[in-house]
Amino acid sequence: MNTYNNQDKTDSVTTEVMLGRNASLFTVLAITVLAAASVSLIDKRTQGLNVGAIDSLTTEDHFRQAIQAIHARHTPDVIMHRNALSQLDGPAEQIKLLNAFTQAMADDVQAAAESIQELKDSTDKTISTYIYYIAGEMAFRQKNYTVAIGYLQQAIQLGDDLDPPCLPAYQLMASLHYDQGNMQHAMDAATRVSEINPDNAQIYRFMGMIQQDYEQWEDAKNAYRTCLEKDPYADYRDTVLIGLGQISLKLREYAQAKSYLQQAVATPQVWALRAESEFNLGNLGVALELLKQSLDTNPQQRDAILLKGTIQVQDKQYNDAITALLEGLEYHPKDDQLMYKLAEAYRGVSDNENAEKYIAMSEELRQKRERFSKLNTDAIAEPTNVEMRLELGKLAEEIGKPELAIGWYQAVLQLDPTREEAAKSANRILVEQSGGTVTEEATQVPFAPQTPVLPNGASDSNTQLPVLVPTTPQNVPVLPKNEGKDE
Repeated sequence: MNTYNNQDKTDSVTTEVMLGRNASLFTVLAITVLAAASVSLIDKRTQGLNVGAIDSLTTEDHFRQAIQAIHARHTPDVIMHRNALSQLDGPAEQIKLLNAFTQAMADDVQAAAESIQELKDSTDKTISTYIYYIAGEMAFRQKNYTVAIGYLQQAIQLGDDLDPPCLPAYQLMASLHYDQGNMQHAMDAATRVSEINPDNAQIYRFMGMIQQDYEQWEDAKNAYRTCLEKDPYADYRDTVLIGLGQISLKLREYAQAKSYLQQAVATPQVWALRAESEFNLGNLGVALELLKQSLDTNPQQRDAILLKGTIQVQDKQYNDAITALLEGLEYHPKDDQLMYKLAEAYRGVSDNENAEKYIAMSEELRQKRERFSKLNTDAIAEPTNVEMRLELGKLAEEIGKPELAIGWYQAVLQLDPTREEAAKSANRILVEQSGGTVTEEATQVPFAPQTPVLPNGASDSNTQLPVLVPTTPQNVPVLPKNEGKDE
């Protein structure tokens, strides 16, 4: 989960790796419906497709390329190769497997379950591996996350010696662990994705985000750089450049921060971060001009407000600083750094009463942030601790991080879907964030998911799930476990 240092950082990762943790609930639902409809339409349009230019491929070639399309989550190509296999009288099991995948992607649960049932006794390792992956995907879509992890772990264990291994199982596993706050397991799965598919730029971005959250600055910087090397023109390029700029500022590499941020599209946040780099390079005039651009465009830009107040206090313009910082606290009422800087400004005008008031408020919030930071790292070692995740959700609200609070409340519901307190809190925040334009009924987070359709047709309550061994391979970066972080 993201921490305080990433005030304006976009947390989302595309659906190949992360399934929209911070996306609007309504956007996610709309995309899901549209995707299901479009896949069904594609499937109908490609029935009896003439393979044309690819008619020289063998059945083995078609199946191999269909598996590659599954790895890329590119359903139209899966359909094309499935239809080609049908025309060439390819192996029935392979055709049924590809049917199961396209049906699962279209949320045709009954048809996918029937296809999986027909394959449950297969002795082909590839078929067995991918039906467990598809079952995990279906359980995930039905919000039964514990069962999903069990099936994905089975797919990983069965297919580890395939060439290549079952990449989408690792991708979805990384997403699930990230959403549950199990960051070390998320890193384990992500590292394996990078080994299977070293050209996957998005997985390096994903790893960099986790490492940045845990203040592993050098590791995060290397991951982000690798991401840009793999895909220099990705649509998330600016987000990665901003991350590199933020990390360089933390490392006091101000010239490097300036270089990264100059490459990003100019926004109020980018102007504010560039101002910080210019200020620390001794270019006060440039910094002030950038701050003006940032605040003229967005008066609420938090980094710009803090830097402006810092410069004014440094220049002993205490009354101006008080005005700027009080206005900033109207926008960011739970920002302890703004409070602390405001206390310094009040001291400058000998207003000790207000100075002590804001020092006390800042200290209270700082302690909550430290507790929040510590629990973030403790959650790594306790991946099934529901109470810890519930406390993290409450603390995130108290320190003014509603998006993170929703993430932790959803993590609670993944582990215990009956926790009414977490569901109500998540729903309340969604309503508040909508400005009251959306009713609570329209944002309902379910208390409990429906029973998933399992490959063997059994109830999930009787399923023997594999135990997830909490070990970390040697080549996986290990996140900190006990140290508190200065956020």
